[in-house]
This record gives sequence, structure tokens and C-alpha cells, in this order.
Amino acid sequence: MAQQNVDIGSKIIGDYVTDEYSLQLISINNQLECHANITVHDTNKSISPTDLISILRNNDITTTVDLEQVALFCTEASHGEDPQGFIVAKGLAPINGDDGWFKLIVNTGKEESELEEDDFGRVDFKSLQTFTNVEVDQKIGVIHFPTEGAPGQSIFDQPIAQLHGKECKIVAGKGTKITGDGIEVIATEQGRVVFENNVITIAEELVISSDVDLSVGHIQFNGFVDIKGDVLDDFNISATKGIHITGSVGDCQLSADGPITIGTMAGRGRGKIKCNGTLTARYLNQVKVECWGDVNISHELRNSSVKATGKINLPNGLITGGEVIALEGIEAKMVGAATGTKTQMTSGIYFPETDRLTFLRTRVKSLIDQGKRIKTSLESLNKKPHAEQRKALREAIELRIGILANRQVNIEEEREERNEELQSFSTQEHTTANPKINIISKLQEGAIITLGETHLEMKNEISGPVSIIENQDQDGLRYLTYSPLIFNAADAEDEKPTTEEPA
Repeated sequence: MAQQNVDIGSKIIGDYVTDEYSLQLISINNQLECHANITVHDTNKSISPTDLISILRNNDITTTVDLEQVALFCTEASHGEDPQGFIVAKGLAPINGDDGWFKLIVNTGKEESELEEDDFGRVDFKSLQTFTNVEVDQKIGVIHFPTEGAPGQSIFDQPIAQLHGKECKIVAGKGTKITGDGIEVIATEQGRVVFENNVITIAEELVISSDVDLSVGHIQFNGFVDIKGDVLDDFNISATKGIHITGSVGDCQLSADGPITIGTMAGRGRGKIKCNGTLTARYLNQVKVECWGDVNISHELRNSSVKATGKINLPNGLITGGEVIALEGIEAKMVGAATGTKTQMTSGIYFPETDRLTFLRTRVKSLIDQGKRIKTSLESLNKKPHAEQRKALREAIELRIGILANRQVNIEEEREERNEELQSFSTQEHTTANPKINIISKLQEGAIITLGETHLEMKNEISGPVSIIENQDQDGLRYLTYSPLIFNAADAEDEKPTTEEPA
């Protein structure tokens, strides 16, 4: 009798012993194959294909019989070769389903990256940033569903169940979501992607525990950057939500759409800070600052250009050299230097407007000068008898004339645009403007103060504490009893001076 329903391994289906041969059928590999072994006693009466097919059929092996193999088996048996392990029937193996999987389509920073060469074969070793800055609603990954696979067929024509693929277990953590169809992972916050233990999140903070050097490179991040060490020269940092640097900063460029806090910065005349929030530091030297908020310096501001739409505060610090401009007032313990270093202070001015006005005036003048030079060059080139010159030289002159003529048109168009903007330019009224300067201890000789329409270089030293405002009744400045910057200069106009105005 045939033995069926073998689950795994091999099992004898049947032994068939006659005077002519001994035949054995074995189920192999979870009923996927039927192997035949034979020992022939009388080659003249060996098993025929018909007999073998009949035996297989009696064991419920019908549709899976390999007729070509059966014929070859019987032929070898008739020749006395006693074939062993011959596959005479073959089923179909099941196709297991693929597991679901997740594909990140952004970089987390853990991926290895290759340094890219520019068109000249140069490599910028400072551009090492490997993580992707993601935006709100940006697709950051794709979830691939598992597949079911396909069932197999045993030699007995019975189905063999396949294994279904397992689902991909992805958890959308902070700052992410999975779309309703379960296919995509979308960012709901700005930042960088963190993918750990099948949980995907958006980190809004980038922490650098070391110095920013060649091992880190430039940083550009859609979030908050926290640096525990120093930032070496010529490494730039840009962040959308703010920057905090515990150590010192060299000749670098810092830019944030939020607050910036640093230890010290020595900019060497090239360092720049752009801050859309409060800027806090202990010491700045030769740094150019544009701040849309308050600037708070605890120790010293030296030879720097600092512009703020809020206050500039150094109640315990020194301003020496450079220029400071604030909309809402300036306060410092000491201003100026005994060496006579010029220190300029302007309060009550919204610097983006004055900077734009200065740019327009400078640009219009530059365009006029360029236009005059081009006109002179064209007149000179057009006077030459081109027809008498060599062809190559003539073509070069004609090309030069064409370039200059085109440039002349562009300059004239831009000049008209800038002139139109300049003529219509007007400053807005800023309710927080406070043309007031507070000196806590000392204002040195040589300091230059601009308040309203008054622009005055100090000829004598002024001792504080004192609040300085413009004299609305006559030329010059007024020196009043000290009051915090929260009190506006306009509210102090009726107060009596506490000291004589310097000659």
C-alpha cells in the first residue's frame, strides 16, 4: 500500500518485489519529489514505463509524473544498470511571501557618504553633513507591504501551504505620521530623522558634544543646534530654531531664525552673526552682527559692528571701537577707550531701513559711474575704422561692442528701478523706537553719538550713571538722571539735566 501525507524528510512510499526486479519508491523533501530505486533480476523482463506509471498511479501520483524521466529510468533498468535515486515525479515548491519592509528616502547621518569633487576636481572637506534636513509634510520613508506568496503542489497533487510575509512594524514617533493608506511616513515637524528600533522620529535638536572642526564640518540644520565645544575658524553654522555654543567661536558665520547664545567670538573682521531673536554672548571682537531682537553682552564688545532691532545691553560691560546701532536703546557700563579709539553709537534707528537706503544710494551712484565708463568705451571703439582692420581683430572688437552695449542696457534698466525705489522710499514709524543711551560708569572722550538729528563727537569724558537723549529744544544732547531703557526718551524730555552738557 502507498504511504501518503508525509510531512518532512524522506519516507518510503512502497516496496515492490517480484522475480524480475525489486522496486522501491521514496517520497523526498516534504513530498516534493518521488525517487525510484530498482535492482533488476531479469533484464529481459525488467519494469516497463507502463508498469511504473501504473504503480505510481496506484499511489495517487498522477499529474506530477515526469514521463521523460520514467522512460529513461526504465531504459537504464532494462540494460541492467540498476538506477538509484531517480526522480520519477516532481511537485511544485511553495513560494513564500516576502516580509514587509521600510525604506528611508532621507539620510539620518549614520549612512556613509563619499566626498564629492567639484568641476575642478577639488574636494571641500568641510562639507561633511550627511543627514537630511526635512520640512513639514515631506515624505521621509515608504512602507512596503508583505506579499502572500503562492502555494505549492505535492507529488500526490495536494496543495502545500506557503508562508505569508510578515508585516513591517514601523512606529511613527514624535514629528512623524503614517498616511491613511499605510504606505508613506510623513514629517509633521522640521528637523532630522532618527530611526531606531523601528521607531521613526524627528529630532528638533542637533547636539555636537565635541568641537566643530574637520570631523564635523559646516552645519545646516532645520532645528536647534547645541554645540558643547568650540567652533574653529571658517566653519559656518545655520539653524532655523536657534544656536547655543558653550565655547568660543572663531572666524565663522552664524545664522539662526531664533536666538543665539555663544561664549566668545573673535571674528577677525570676517566673522558674522545673523540672529532672528536674542543674541547673548560674553565677548565679541571684530564681529559683524545683525540681530532682529536684543543683544546682551556680559563683558566686552570690541571693534565690532552690531545692529539690533531691539536693545543693546552691556550693563556690566565695555563698548570700545566699532559701531553699535539699536532701535530700542543702548546701555553700557563704559564706552570708548583712553587711546581715542572711535566708538560710534546710534539709538532709535531701525537698521534694515537705513541699510536699504544706504544700499540704494550707493548702488545708484555705482550704476551711474559704470554707465559713464561704458559710454566712453563704446565711443572709443566705434571711432576706429573697423573695415581696415584684420578680420580676427574686427570680430573681437564687434563682440566687445555687443557685450558693452548689452551691459549698458542692463545698467540703465537697473538704474531706473533703483531710482524709482529710492524716490518712493520712506521710513516707517516704529512705536518701540527709543533714541536713548544709558552710561552706567563712564563715556570716554572721542565717542560719537547719534540720536535723532544730532550727531556729536564727545570732547570730554562723561561720568555716569546718566541717560543721554537728544535735545529737542536746541542743538546737542541732554544728560539726565539715569533711567532704565524701558522708559522711553520721549517720556524724559521734561526732566532737568543732571550735568552740564560738554562744550
